Parts: sequence; structure tokens; C-alpha cells
Amino acid sequence: MISHDFVQQEVKTLCSSGALGRSNSYNRLLQYLADQYVSGKIPKQTKIATDVFGKDSNFDPNQESLVRVYIHNLRQKLETYYSQTDGPDGHRLKIPKGEYRLDVVPTKNSVKKKDPSHSVGQKRKIFVFASIALFVFCSALIFRPWQNNSTISEQVAAAPFWSNILTDQIPIVVVVGDYYIFGELDETLNIGRLIREFSINSAQDLSEFSLNSTEAANNYINLDLTYLPIATAFALKDILRIVYTSEKPIRITSMSELDGIDLRSNHILYIGYISGLDKLMKFVFASSSLTVGDTYDELMNLKTGEEYISGAGIPTGGQGNYHDYGLLSMFPGPSGNQFMVVAGARDEGLMHTAYSVTDLTHIEAIRKLFVDMGPDIAPALEILYEVTGFDRMSLNGTLVHSAQLDQQRIWDVQNSIQFMR
Repeated sequence: MISHDFVQQEVKTLCSSGALGRSNSYNRLLQYLADQYVSGKIPKQTKIATDVFGKDSNFDPNQESLVRVYIHNLRQKLETYYSQTDGPDGHRLKIPKGEYRLDVVPTKNSVKKKDPSHSVGQKRKIFVFASIALFVFCSALIFRPWQNNSTISEQVAAAPFWSNILTDQIPIVVVVGDYYIFGELDETLNIGRLIREFSINSAQDLSEFSLNSTEAANNYINLDLTYLPIATAFALKDILRIVYTSEKPIRITSMSELDGIDLRSNHILYIGYISGLDKLMKFVFASSSLTVGDTYDELMNLKTGEEYISGAGIPTGGQGNYHDYGLLSMFPGPSGNQFMVVAGARDEGLMHTAYSVTDLTHIEAIRKLFVDMGPDIAPALEILYEVTGFDRMSLNGTLVHSAQLDQQRIWDVQNSIQFMR
């Protein structure tokens, strides 16, 4: 029989190992589940919400995905940790699927230690089998069926943050956040599956990785292929309805094709996931009050410690709502140009953010934030929306964070020297 001391010691080992990430919330949650295990109790979602996350007695798990999201992520963190190491005494901690309790189970007879040079980042690997939104699909949405709403589009385009982009002579580059994928060969040397790995974002990255890994060199192949999340296509359609009110040159490109010349000589309008910001990531967060958490589904407020964790990537079976997050960031560029970032942790956050910059009511709320910041012609601002989602649909959104950005910090030498040549 496993002793209670084993459970508590294993929790201490896990928390001190860094396997649970930078957020102390996962440490608190694991310790709480361990205490409940030792006490022989099985906690409910509402009890976890009040005891661990400080929610009041009105917490409704059918409307709030907080506990479900944290339990899901903690379960994955435990699986990742024990995939790399054997548990002591032949046992390990586990959160059974569909449950909110901790358990102790035997480890497998042998856990193969993975050579890091032969691993393609198991923790962040995504296998892509279908539903690839190709860039061609987005291009098909660029026709102009919105001309019947041209009056509304022109009213939206008159908003200060839009007019700064649309009314001068600087060209516009619309950048969509794409993701590089490569192929894995099967035993017959045909493409067995497509792989998305967050640390490999180009053919050059794959080539460099293959130099250090015989497995990669023998099994992975560049297909010169990228994909887009499906929400990017719909957000792009909404944004272009406004952008095409301008008569200026407009070019649409992918993040993988963006270069330093584009950043200097064009207005940049990004549309996509936060994880797809790639080359723009350091600029967007250089002066931000927010930082990306352990995954791109998590954001943290550096000043308050508040965490914003998307539940959009967790299967719910159509049961219950969840929260996603959308990020709007606007700031002047280094050469009199403007940057606008319309992003989301997942689909729901992205689509709501795109709606917020193309809907007159939401634009008025943004305009008031600009007014409060002062008389600057092109102030720098970030906004975070909490979006309620259900079955991949955005139900509503609430502004939960806004802050002024420091242009000097965004374009300091350390941030810009590599990409502004």
C-alpha cells in the first residue's frame, strides 16, 4: 500500500522540478489534490474553485471552464513528466480522465528515456491529419461581397486607429499567422503523417535539426507547406472589408514570408493566433503588461499576477461554456508606419477581436480608451478580451485588460537590430 508520505514527497519533487511551469497555480492545485487524496476525499469542481482559485459559492461549472482547464493542463503536465522519468518505487501520480482527483498508479515496467537530440519536442508536437486551412482558401474570401455594407465599412474606417493606417500614402501589408509543417516518412518511404513542431518553423530549422539527429535526417522531409487556423480565414474576411475602403496598395502575405523591409516600409496588420506571431512576438510583448505562459493558451498579467488560460483547445463534447482570449495590440512602427495585431489564443478569441475592430459599437469603446490616453496622434495600446465560447462558437466577449504601451521599449536596439536590417 502506498503511504501518504510518498504522495506528499512526490508532490514536492514535482513542484520543485519546474515540470509544472512558471504558474504557481498548478503547484497549489496539485498540493490541494494531494491533500484531498490523503484525506480520502474526492473534490468537486465547485470545491476546487473556491478552495484553490478563490471563487465564491456562486461558481457554476456549467458556465465557467476554469477548473476543467486547469485539471486538463495539470493532467498533461503529469503525463509529460512521467514520460521522461520513472516514478519512485514503481509508482506515479495520475489524474484519471474525466475526474477531478489525484490517484497513485503503477508505472509501466520500463520507461524509455528519450534522447533530447532525437526528440522533436514531444510536449509541443501537434500532428496534423486534416482540416488544414490553406492560404488558397483565405484568398478565396478576398472577393468583395461586402460592398452592400460600404457605408458601415466607411464609418468603421473613419475610426482614428483605422484612419492612421488607411489615409496616408504608406502601403499596407496584411500578415496571416501560418505554421510550418513537415512530413514523416513511413516504412514504404511515403508520407505517413504531417507534423507541426513549435520549435521548427521553416525548412532551414528542419535542416539544422536534422544535422543533429539521425532520426530526423532519415525520417523527416520538407514539404514546403504551411497551414492556417480556420478562424484566420473568417477574421481576414472581416478585416479586409475595412482595409479595402482605402485605395492604397494592399498586399497579403504569410508570417513565414515576412521580412525586415516589410516592417520598415509598410503598415503591418497581423491576423492570427498569438502563437503564430513568430517574428512579431518580441515586439508585441516588449512593452506589454502581459506575458505568454507555459503554452500559448496561457497569458499572465505581470503586474497583478492574474492568469488568463484558454479552454478552447479542450474537448467538452458540446457540454458547457469555456473561455478563450483575444488580443488587440496597436503601436507606431519605427518609420512612421503603424502596427495592428488582431490575435487570439484560439479561434473564438481571434474572431471576437476581429469583430471588435470592425463593429461600430466596439470601436467606440476602443476610441474612448485612446481619448483617455491623451492627445497623441498614434498612441500605443493593448487590449485583452475574455470570450465565452461554446462548441467552437464565440458567444460574447468582455474587455478584461487594457494598457498603454511604451513605443521606446518596443523598438529599442536589442529588440529591433536583428529584424530591422
